[in-house]
Amino acid sequence: MATLSGPERRSVSSLELSGRSGLGQDTAAEIMAFLGTVGLVEGTRQECAATVAGWEIATACRKDETQGRLLLLPLFLEHWSVPLLYGMLLDAPVEQSVLVSRLREATGIAARRAQYLVEWLMLALVLRQDPAMRISPSAACTIALPSAPPAVAAEESSGLLMGLTFAELRSLPPERYVALLKQVPALYDLDPA
Repeated sequence: MATLSGPERRSVSSLELSGRSGLGQDTAAEIMAFLGTVGLVEGTRQECAATVAGWEIATACRKDETQGRLLLLPLFLEHWSVPLLYGMLLDAPVEQSVLVSRLREATGIAARRAQYLVEWLMLALVLRQDPAMRISPSAACTIALPSAPPAVAAEESSGLLMGLTFAELRSLPPERYVALLKQVPALYDLDPA
């Protein structure tokens, strides 16, 4: 996209990007929209141009990929998904497929979009993959975000369910979690207030 837009930041249509990249026009439009959410391009889903930051990062990536990835980091730390994913990874690193599944459940986005989002966040050094192929927040992400996202902190402080915190409930094996949930109506009968 940045190469097509060039240093003069010429507007590029999704049709042109599609023709040059071999992607479908809808896919090209989705990519343009996503790049807009992190400040790499500006415009619409149908036509946009690289931002100054987008062009600088594309240029840096050609010279030194690591430097380019470092320049992506502050832009991607501002993305709406980062606090959500950070909260999902507070307890422990998880396999990429598990994180993608959790993201899909929490947001309703398509599987491929969730997969690409996680991959972009790894590319931008917001998330990291350990030698066991599990995903966790990068050091930069951990420093940039509070120790617990507000939603998680509020849930943790709201009390216990059957003596377990929210984090403990999330860590239960599925069969134990289902068994515990089946007991909740009985608790309500004991104390409806």
